[in-house]
Amino acid sequence: MLYDVCRRFAGFDLSPETVSDRDMSNIYEHLIQRFGEAIAEDAEDFMTPKDIVRLAVSMIFANDEELLNSDEGVVRTIYDPTMGTGGFITDALDMLEEWHKDKKMVAPAVIVPYDQEKEGESWAAGKANLMLRNVSNADKDIYDSIKDMSAHVMYGDTLANDMFEGQTFNYQLSNPPYGKNWVQSSEAVYDEAKLGFKGRFGAGLPSIDDGSMLFLQHVCSKLAPVSEGGGKAGIVLSASPLFTGDAGSGSSNIRRWLFEKDYVDCIVKLGVGLFYRTSINTYLWILNNNKPDDRKGMIQLIDASEKLTPLRKNQGNKRYEISDEQRDWIVSTYIDGHDHGKSVIVPVETFMYRKVTTQCPLRAELAIDPAKINEFMSLKPLQKLSGANALILRNSIINGHFNRVEAHPYEWADAFALKTRKQMVKPEVTQAALAKAIRDIFTVKGSDKPLIRGKKGEYLADPEKKDVENIPWGTSFEDYIASEVLPFAPETWIDETVRDKGPLQDGKVGVVGTNISFNKFFYHYEEPKKTEEIAKEIVELESGLEEFMKEFLI
Repeated sequence: MLYDVCRRFAGFDLSPETVSDRDMSNIYEHLIQRFGEAIAEDAEDFMTPKDIVRLAVSMIFANDEELLNSDEGVVRTIYDPTMGTGGFITDALDMLEEWHKDKKMVAPAVIVPYDQEKEGESWAAGKANLMLRNVSNADKDIYDSIKDMSAHVMYGDTLANDMFEGQTFNYQLSNPPYGKNWVQSSEAVYDEAKLGFKGRFGAGLPSIDDGSMLFLQHVCSKLAPVSEGGGKAGIVLSASPLFTGDAGSGSSNIRRWLFEKDYVDCIVKLGVGLFYRTSINTYLWILNNNKPDDRKGMIQLIDASEKLTPLRKNQGNKRYEISDEQRDWIVSTYIDGHDHGKSVIVPVETFMYRKVTTQCPLRAELAIDPAKINEFMSLKPLQKLSGANALILRNSIINGHFNRVEAHPYEWADAFALKTRKQMVKPEVTQAALAKAIRDIFTVKGSDKPLIRGKKGEYLADPEKKDVENIPWGTSFEDYIASEVLPFAPETWIDETVRDKGPLQDGKVGVVGTNISFNKFFYHYEEPKKTEEIAKEIVELESGLEEFMKEFLI
């Protein structure tokens, strides 16, 4: 069978002059797409479509005049920590060659690729792709045609074992697997997280179910320092890194760290149906640690979800592509900062808030109901009482409440507990536990009940009315509570004991949270059809179906 397969492939002209690197990669991915499910669970993780790659490359190379136009032999590095079969890197190299082709340069800029991949088959294909890249290339000088472009393609788990530890890069491109757990890498990740910001994961750890934000932190750790010109990266992610995680969670803290470091330059919302094996919403993040002055502290959002060109024939789940004109529109929008209804540039604080805890005073009294005596005696703390002490307690609580419900002040529970314990022989329950048991069963709350104060005269909070408010960054707490809370709960106050904590904490009231919302800027409400129109359509459909059935049966 192997001989027959080789014989058939030998009949095809697969020379580099006939089949480009990308075309050969497409052939390989087509085979994976057709038969991958029978080979490996992760077969869908291999490939990023060419149109997405060219968009990402165009955006990270944008405005780099030295790279695009220098004829002085500039050398730059590019890195993909999730290489797959190498499509991102080879397409980036191809695009640079295309831009240099007609400029008749003697020493155009050169990019040296660095990659890492943990799936053995993908790593082998990607390494072979780069290894053979310059073979028989008559357009190159003798050095270029023998140099090994695959020298820095490493095999290993990027999250668990960074094969380029301590190195940084001018450019990065990555398409991490969507929604894949990081269980296999967890031991090494947890160990590195203990190092704090001396390691790659100091800002926090996301949910074990999705490692996307671990790759985000990893990519940031690989940005070339500003002293060396800085670094840019394009990383394709699902929607979850935009908003997953409550204030103070690992995911929220990672976004907060990205904002505080001012790494996020631009996020592009891509259309659905652009990828081979998924139809979920995807986003292209552009990271940059050396933004121009007018972009510092700002993030650009571009809604390119409608920039879609239908394919003549679907390729798996890929039904659309981004055309050259559409790509140019996105890139120019990024470069020029156009505000045409599909792009905004806003301060990073726009996506930050403080989660403030609010409390309301406890209004309550005790209503000793004889019908609840058995429920009271069955509470776990009271199960420890000896038979004699249990009888003393039962008689004490029944006394005076045998045939009627009697109201007592909330504080009565403490006095009753103290008095009853004195009647017991070696009581097995503390006064506090006994008082709590009384309140747990016999407390009645209501707006007409008296306010309850603590030992120091402070109002006690009603735990059932504890709430939180997400207050936008920079908004006065007092003004927000006055307008948004007090009209509905006039006795509410802010719990100042709940303060910001974690690796980035500032110790102030309220926990810092982050959330990036495209709908806030680009959602347009579409009024639903009127009920009369829907009813009319239903009647027409039923009428048409009835006529069809008559023609079919008669």
